[in-house]
Amino acid sequence: MKRAFILLIVLVVFLGILGTMEDMIVYGQANECDLSIQNLFTPSGWMGDGEYGRKYLNFESSYSTDPHSPPTCIRIRYTFGPQRWAGIYWQNRPDNWGDYPGNNYSDRGFRKIVFWAKGTTGTEVIEFKAGCIDNSTKKYRDSFCVTTGRIILSTDWRRYEIDLGEADLSSVIGGFCWVATKDYNQGESITFYIDDICFAR
Repeated sequence: MKRAFILLIVLVVFLGILGTMEDMIVYGQANECDLSIQNLFTPSGWMGDGEYGRKYLNFESSYSTDPHSPPTCIRIRYTFGPQRWAGIYWQNRPDNWGDYPGNNYSDRGFRKIVFWAKGTTGTEVIEFKAGCIDNSTKKYRDSFCVTTGRIILSTDWRRYEIDLGEADLSSVIGGFCWVATKDYNQGESITFYIDDICFAR
């Protein structure tokens, strides 16, 4: 009887340790990131009101408060300016709008772009894209163009996907992009957060 009681105590402690380990597992980038856009591409393609520099856009690439994956995440505050819209492209080379070739990922088997995002108020409306850089005056362009459509962000971190399907990834200049407009947002500004932007299989 005493031995059975001891075995029961050991089992309870073991299950408790397993439960603690489950709580420590970080889901998301660690499990499904095959190529980090956040680390390998440069957020240099500022558009719309972003063309005025930091007058209307405040971009923090190492924001340390409540990131999805510590130690930091991206924080963006956009105050609506005269063009009433803004966006930022993560480009394979800084300021590459087609002057240089895109990266060839056609043999990597990527089927989606995964990222995490959240808003401050839960009313922020953002569109996320990949590819779509196609300037007829430039020599090179993206070989694909995909979008999430407009999304209303939550105040909690949520995982999103951009489906690549059978997209032609032979020329990737714009690996990731966000766009927001005054027309679909409330107030004079929006603040939102992005983390763990990755190509995944």
